[in-house]
Parts: sequence; structure tokens; C-alpha cells
Amino acid sequence: MNTTEQMHQQDLKRLKQLRYMDDTFMTVCLADNFEAVELILRIILEQKDITVRSVRTQELMKNLQGRSAILDVHAVDSTGREFDVELQRSDAGAGAKRARHNSSLMDAHILKPGADTEDIPDSYVIFITENDVMNGDQAVYPVDRYVKIGRKKVLFGDGSHILYVARAEKSA
Repeated sequence: MNTTEQMHQQDLKRLKQLRYMDDTFMTVCLADNFEAVELILRIILEQKDITVRSVRTQELMKNLQGRSAILDVHAVDSTGREFDVELQRSDAGAGAKRARHNSSLMDAHILKPGADTEDIPDSYVIFITENDVMNGDQAVYPVDRYVKIGRKKVLFGDGSHILYVARAEKSA
């Protein structure tokens, strides 16, 4: 086998190891791919009317006061809602505190100086995980905030949404 064929075989071997859950593969596949990001969001959120107007992959979200974050996919739809889609192969990278951190960073970057906080659009942090990190045998886990009023729990409704999506494929 000549050098070109050897390199081709090595490339094929590397390609076989890549999966959509890999940051490298995902970055290439979703960069400026409005249709793919729309499809992902429409399926997860069960909303057929999502129209994405911007997509940025591996976007650095700076925090001058503390830890910054790199968003795997940062998208904005036609209504101004903002989405952070994180693909996680490792369970350790999909913790609740990381979701909270990403959500707070997005909110801090959405609202411009002088803007009214009531005008902040909804934001979504979506973790698509290789494993079912919630261990509930569900495909989608919406994380909601509630306020306790007496013995009742009422949805807080602040427009901040966190969802965990478990890989649909189950082991036999």
C-alpha cells in the first residue's frame, strides 16, 4: 500500500470513530447550518414554527467577573429566543451547575445596558447527552423552576429553560 492509500485508510479509521456527539464533528456539521439546528430544536421543543436567524458554533461567552464558557451551538430564533445546545459524551460535563452557569452567562449577554429586564427573551440551555444522566428512561427532561405558595407549587415563568435530552438509542 502506498503512502496516499495509507493516509486514506487512517482518515477512514478516524472518521469511523467520530460520532455526532463529538465536538469536532458537531462543529463542522452545524456551523451555519440553519436547517439542521432548526430541526434539532423543533424536535426537542416539539415546536414546528422555530426559524433560526443565527447559528454560531464553539462561541466563547466571556465573563469578566469569573469563569467564561464556550457554547457548542449558540442560536437565536426569529422571535429573539436564545439557545445553547451542548453535546455531551461525558456524564461529568452535563451537571446541573454547568447548566445554571451557561444559563446565567447567556442571560448576562442577552440584555443590553439600559434595557428593561422585563424585555429579556426566553433562553434555553439544552444538553444532549450520550447517556441518560437523569436515569429516568425518558427522551427529554425539562427542568422547571417553581415558587411555593403555601402547599402549592406554581411555575415561576422567568423564561429561563433548561432541558436534558438523552440519546434515543437504548441498549438491548
